[in-house]
Amino acid sequence: MAGRQQGRWWILCMVLVLPTGLQAAVPPLVDETGENRRAWSRFENWVRDALSGRDPYGFRARDAALAGKLSGRKLYCQLAVAMVEEQVARAEQAIAAGDRPGIAADSYLQVGPMLADLAVTLDWCGSLLEQEQKARWAAYAEQTLENVWNPAGASWGGKAHPWSGWSIDNPGNNYYYSFLEATQYWALASGSERWLKLLQEDKWPRVADYFAGYRGGGSREGTAYGLSHARLFEVYRTWRRAGHDPVPEVDRLARESMEYWVHATVPTLDMVAAIGDQARVSMPVMYDYHRKLMLLAHALVPEGEEARHAAWWLRHISVREMGDGANFRYDLLPVGQGEKPRRLWYYSPGAGHLFARTAWDKQALWLSFVAGTYDEDHAHQDQGSFSLFRGKWLAVTENVFTHSGIQQGTDVHNLLRFLSPEGDVGQRFSRNLLQVGERDGRLGIRADLSAAYGDGSPVSSWTRQLDFGSGEVTVVDEYRVAAPVQAVWQINVPVKPRRKGRDILAGKLCIRPREPAAPEIRILHWTDVQKPDETFRDGWKVELGGGQGRYRVSLFPAGCPPAS
Repeated sequence: MAGRQQGRWWILCMVLVLPTGLQAAVPPLVDETGENRRAWSRFENWVRDALSGRDPYGFRARDAALAGKLSGRKLYCQLAVAMVEEQVARAEQAIAAGDRPGIAADSYLQVGPMLADLAVTLDWCGSLLEQEQKARWAAYAEQTLENVWNPAGASWGGKAHPWSGWSIDNPGNNYYYSFLEATQYWALASGSERWLKLLQEDKWPRVADYFAGYRGGGSREGTAYGLSHARLFEVYRTWRRAGHDPVPEVDRLARESMEYWVHATVPTLDMVAAIGDQARVSMPVMYDYHRKLMLLAHALVPEGEEARHAAWWLRHISVREMGDGANFRYDLLPVGQGEKPRRLWYYSPGAGHLFARTAWDKQALWLSFVAGTYDEDHAHQDQGSFSLFRGKWLAVTENVFTHSGIQQGTDVHNLLRFLSPEGDVGQRFSRNLLQVGERDGRLGIRADLSAAYGDGSPVSSWTRQLDFGSGEVTVVDEYRVAAPVQAVWQINVPVKPRRKGRDILAGKLCIRPREPAAPEIRILHWTDVQKPDETFRDGWKVELGGGQGRYRVSLFPAGCPPAS
């Protein structure tokens, strides 16, 4: 008890006077339960499960507070208050012991949801709190934000606890959205002029500046960490609904992201492109998080062609409603009327990702291609890489078959790999150029990827051209390297390849080398590869060697046709 009392003594030294008379300073996700009775019933039953003591995985105080606000039931608010009080009390105990509280873990990654829990509970259920309790919560929130934005001077209980300040100035990174969420929800709930001013004059303008020249939607962090845009959209929607000035750049990002994700989804509508780290699950299967992002983007921009495409997507993907209770509340958002897209390709220059398909039916051939700005740590050395899908993966990064989902090197991607005596020549942070054009029903793609290797590299140039259509995909690579560097053309496939004359057949995918006509061919089973702290669970790789500044390879998605 002495330690806990000491921790509370420190907290009470920072007592703030909270504004009185504020009602719903933090706008809820929805203002009423809406017409979707099933969504409300599922969400309320989720809250009741927590109330009964079952402790469902992922349940947050925000869920209970929202249920209390929408239903008017006091029991739900009491649960929210108890949960936040437990968070604050545990923090006080850690602080009294001279430690960092849990909210500081992993460079404050979870500060957004944790302070949002506190803020909405204070705002929506504040009548249940004593003044002393409000003061303790306020002091905890204030010190947390002080630490987030001033990492070198961070402290707890008067003891220095500096941290790295990772991504406090990078609005393209998922951490920034957590910091933004924490600051905004507390600023709205407390009415703090200091934090509101910081948001208005610094934090939101930084977001606007980052996305000012960003076109096409999606994220340079890839298709897994890029789902953090859902948080950005939710935080921004709350900001806008609270009466603050809009940020047009985020509205545009939401609108264009709807189109991005529609096209990033494979024709069977149960997976998305495998771009960047896939840490949650290595195979990029459709999940609640994809649905959540689209629902929030649609809620921001509910009108227009992109919104109709998003509504169609939401009604047809494999996740027709949230599967995990922690996401049930998002199904309270309306979907709207849908319209199937017609355009067969989409390129986001902002993210540097291109998607193409031959039709909008489930048996269509689908392509993803990466070429653009490479400047995020969760992105991979995959500039110039592609994937192919027709009913299932025909060619895809080996990363989807790893245990970690975070193999970033050039060896696991479908690209031209450059080898020196010391090993692979890695790609660098860079800006790479892509041109796209249509002719006679086919898509032509040309990427200059030379910048991925940069000045001083033994790779002085590399361009890749793809000709994409229903019956054949042709890949042409031209490059210049300094001796003794060699270029290996490689493709990763999910099934065992076999030689068929000069062709290589991997399932239904036929790989036909054309230049050189008789290359060196090597077939590797990834389960035979040993890497520290990694397990390759499946997958194969075909390597072609012997190129002299140029490779040309034809890929046929339905088996090997007669040679021409």
